[in-house]
Amino acid sequence: MKTKILTYLKSRIKYFVFLFVLYLLTSFLFTQYSNENIRLRFPKVSKILIQKHWLGVDQNIYANTYEKENPIFSKPTIIERNVSFEFPATVEATKEIQLQSKHQGRIQKIYVTEGQTVKKGDLLLELDDVLLRLEGEKLNISLEITKANQSISFEKWKQAENQIEVKVREIDKKTELLEIAKIDLETAIETKLKKETLWAHGFVSLSELEKWRLEVGTKQAQYQNLKRDRANLLSLIHLENDLEGLSLAEKLKVWKQQNTPIEKTEYELSVTNTKILENQINANKQMILDSKLFAPKSGKILKINFREGETTNHLPLISLMENGDLSVSFQVGESDLNLIKTGKKIEFISSLDEKTVSFGKIENVSGYLNSQSHGISVKAKLLKNYNTLLTGMFGVVKIETEKLEKLIIVPTTSVLGDENSGFYLLVKIGEVTEKRYIECRIYNDFETQVIVGLHPNDLFLSNHK
Repeated sequence: MKTKILTYLKSRIKYFVFLFVLYLLTSFLFTQYSNENIRLRFPKVSKILIQKHWLGVDQNIYANTYEKENPIFSKPTIIERNVSFEFPATVEATKEIQLQSKHQGRIQKIYVTEGQTVKKGDLLLELDDVLLRLEGEKLNISLEITKANQSISFEKWKQAENQIEVKVREIDKKTELLEIAKIDLETAIETKLKKETLWAHGFVSLSELEKWRLEVGTKQAQYQNLKRDRANLLSLIHLENDLEGLSLAEKLKVWKQQNTPIEKTEYELSVTNTKILENQINANKQMILDSKLFAPKSGKILKINFREGETTNHLPLISLMENGDLSVSFQVGESDLNLIKTGKKIEFISSLDEKTVSFGKIENVSGYLNSQSHGISVKAKLLKNYNTLLTGMFGVVKIETEKLEKLIIVPTTSVLGDENSGFYLLVKIGEVTEKRYIECRIYNDFETQVIVGLHPNDLFLSNHK
């Protein structure tokens, strides 16, 4: 194990020694053989490679004790670029979603913070649902009672139907017995009449005749009793007789429907109550679910408007920036409308960090012209290098045109003076060098743009101490 570590360290040391030797050699050659023009063209490389101890020192001694240096006059660098216009702009969310609970309640827990990135379906906030859960338990108990009543009413309905069937069969039996009793009574009456005729002629004794008279009375009493019993059964139920062509089972079904409306209504009412309670329980479950606020989209939390323990109202609870996308909005004057086209690329420079440039394209141009400012609202979506920006930041939107402009660029080291006394260049006119004041601004870390005071063909001192 130690041998492997030593071998690895040796290889890494050799590698770094090789890089150091290569750097020393490159630095020596670049310092000795590069001229001023090469160094100005590649300022970053020059800053890394040039080492003053590689420079040879002039052995001649001069009266002023400074080393001798020949002045070098150069023409400025001319760079062509597209003319651009700048507009003040504000950073805002491309799409902002206002999240609000479906019902009011006390905020029990907030699970996110402002600026936090969330995914779709993440739990953001939870309301107190104790009362809702108690109401749900109460509804469940009521549902159990209602279902029990529903079962009881159903049994009562079916028992009533069965009783109708029993009574119908009793009526049928009484009707059959009544027919038999009627036949027996008619037979007994006929026999009695015959016995009376025979008694009148002396063929039958009086006792036998009385016996048959008593038999007729008995048969008649039986018939009347059966008739009365059948009438009592018929008075208890309603039987529709106009059911010709139907079987007995079909008639029974009709008679059951006609004679059990109360029991059936009670059962249907219990079924309705059960459905109402089930719907209330489902609504209660949905309210408990709605007491938890979930992220509908992925994005970043912009603002939380409430704190834990507070009661919600009609205001949004949380503002969510969808997908974390940012845009910039700005106003364009009426005279510059020809520059604005949907899809046109823009650059945004934040006032907080002018070195960071974000890139995007125009997505929306308002169709309304403000009569007071004569401006149109424009919105551009940022597509690149905008992670450090925050909503509400100010900055400048830069839009390039097709028109070209020429920039006069000089090395920053050749610009003399300061902000108080003014900046100037040493310009050669014939054999004379004069001080010429200029108006300039920084172009990059090593070069300066001359706005006023220098022409493209002018020669300026580029190697002064």
